[in-house]
Amino acid sequence: MNEVKTLSIIYTIIIWIVVALFLVLLVYRIYKVFIKKTERRHLLTIEKNWFPKILKILFGVSMLLIILIIPFYGYIGSAFKAIIPDYLNHLLVISAILLAALEVYLSISISKKLIDKKFKKIVFTLIIIFLLPTSVFFAYYIPDMFTYPSDKESFTFELPVKGTWLAGHAGGSEIVNYHCMAKSQKYAIDIVKVNENYQFFQGKGKELTDFYTMGENIYSPANGIVVNVVDSLPNAGITFTPMDTVNPAGNHVVIEFEQERYIFLAHLDKESVKVNVSDTVKAGDLIAKAGNSGNTSWPHLHMHVQDKPILDYKNATGLPFRFKYFEIKRWLTWTKATNDYLIRNDLFKDK
Repeated sequence: MNEVKTLSIIYTIIIWIVVALFLVLLVYRIYKVFIKKTERRHLLTIEKNWFPKILKILFGVSMLLIILIIPFYGYIGSAFKAIIPDYLNHLLVISAILLAALEVYLSISISKKLIDKKFKKIVFTLIIIFLLPTSVFFAYYIPDMFTYPSDKESFTFELPVKGTWLAGHAGGSEIVNYHCMAKSQKYAIDIVKVNENYQFFQGKGKELTDFYTMGENIYSPANGIVVNVVDSLPNAGITFTPMDTVNPAGNHVVIEFEQERYIFLAHLDKESVKVNVSDTVKAGDLIAKAGNSGNTSWPHLHMHVQDKPILDYKNATGLPFRFKYFEIKRWLTWTKATNDYLIRNDLFKDK
């Protein structure tokens, strides 16, 4: 598969199926409880049968945790949010929350079947054995989405791009940024240009020109000296299994902005770099154009900061950075940001 549109369609169908299941289950539960009025007893009215009471309490706790989890993983942690329609992602989040909220309400009562039938207890127990640890696990990692060194521990730069962009991988933990698995790449960001509908590609997403990032101007984030330039590598085709391990950064520029502190701007377009080694650059200077060279699936800008002037996965250390002034849409509305960092699925634009 080498078409992003096809991948988008596959994920969209899967999410529609999940949403449909949630809505069908929601309607079914409402019908059984409020219309058909299945016999139920409030937990406080049951003196014996402690086991089903405990099951319902644990189930209710699980559902409360799921209500907490859904917005964070639906809007921030989601790895597929960028390739499905925005309205569908909202529908997925809303339908899941409504279903979980209904189950929380129902957890304060017990159906007669759960009290009387052994098989029902066994099935419900198995559900809770899976559901409770899973919900606790995902809830536990929510703070990690926002884990990031303080502004005093971070470097502050200008945005390297103009217009509206989306953060694919960004942040200070693996839950929102796969780069954090590598010490030298920690805090790296991968960003793509988006259109007015926040889509990062058009057509089938098969050709390089289908991506709004391709050919976009890339600017220096800081004052500094250019210490390394690669400009001759070809752009790769669209693929979900990039294999260029020889030149993973592709065409790239390295800027030393402080002693032994280096900015990497990678996956640039072939022969688009406007600077040379030893050039002095200022923040906002045009550096190159975005491309798809190196170990990459589709056009995007990779940026990270480390303490060595060359890619060195074993010995280099990635360093945190923030951006001075920009606008960001992390949840539902745009807000102004000052000296802030990006995490996955953030929409952002220059002021």
